[in-house]
Amino acid sequence: MRIPGIDRPLSALALGSHYYRLDDSSRWHGLLDHYLEAGGTLLDTARSYGGSEQVIGRWLADRAVRDRLTLLTKGGHGTRHGVTGGDFAAVIEAELSTSLEVLGTEQVELYLLHRDSLAFDVGTIIEALNTELRRGRIRAIGASNWEYDRIEQANAYARERGLQGFSVISNHLALARSAAPFWPGLVSVGPDGWNWHRRTGVPLLVFSSQARGFFSGRFEPHQRGAAPGTLDELDARVLEVYGSDANFARLERARRLGRDKGGYSATQVALAWLLHQPLPLLPIIGPRDREELAASFDALSLRLTPEETRWLDTGRSLNGSGTSG
Repeated sequence: MRIPGIDRPLSALALGSHYYRLDDSSRWHGLLDHYLEAGGTLLDTARSYGGSEQVIGRWLADRAVRDRLTLLTKGGHGTRHGVTGGDFAAVIEAELSTSLEVLGTEQVELYLLHRDSLAFDVGTIIEALNTELRRGRIRAIGASNWEYDRIEQANAYARERGLQGFSVISNHLALARSAAPFWPGLVSVGPDGWNWHRRTGVPLLVFSSQARGFFSGRFEPHQRGAAPGTLDELDARVLEVYGSDANFARLERARRLGRDKGGYSATQVALAWLLHQPLPLLPIIGPRDREELAASFDALSLRLTPEETRWLDTGRSLNGSGTSG
């Protein structure tokens, strides 16, 4: 997949870095090495991801591989729901300056707004980002966790004035459907978003592409009634968001199809399902170790028929039966 404004092809999977922290940076440096060795080229980070930018910046300086990678960072997160006041352009200029310094680079190829700053009109936002494009500090702009009506307004503003609009969108999509945003302000791709990407061809960078570990095997329906404190906070939230009967049925179908396909895990099947969607998309994965990273890349070899893809989601094949074959 290519993104307008980026002059190099991107790998099939982007590497997310939400969990990276300086106190165990050697662990993440090793994972970054393995990602590069596997052919990965797109690193996803953000100003709000703790020490992520610092970990990546130090790794880039140590390995001298900047020219082999496309960097994506995000700003404008605010306290929770975007920038809420003041001078929007000044906020973005300051955050981007810090990101570039910490990453040790003069330019990032992709700069995304982490949240929609609803206190500002789309014109103010697009003008500020185009200032940075003209300065050469970014190559393309995008939006993460924006609703599609606002994305359309922003891109229309850009078209009418000969400016660059959003070249990529990063919202949530997975085989397991979320009952609610995992954190406040997160946006999933619903029917309107689906149709928008099909119509416009604007690429979708999918975060939480593997439903935050729902398909890993550590979740079962009986855990939904577990006493408080039985699960850690994040796992409890995974069950709240993804632990519906419909999603557990999807999990069972993914397990079954993985066995039938020669021993793929449910997580690999869920990733393959996403890659077989008729959309211009690229999943962001968040492995914690080399084995999880390798499993994600192995999922690229899993081929699904349209019938299997539909069955995983709905339990019904294209001919209307309730089985996969």
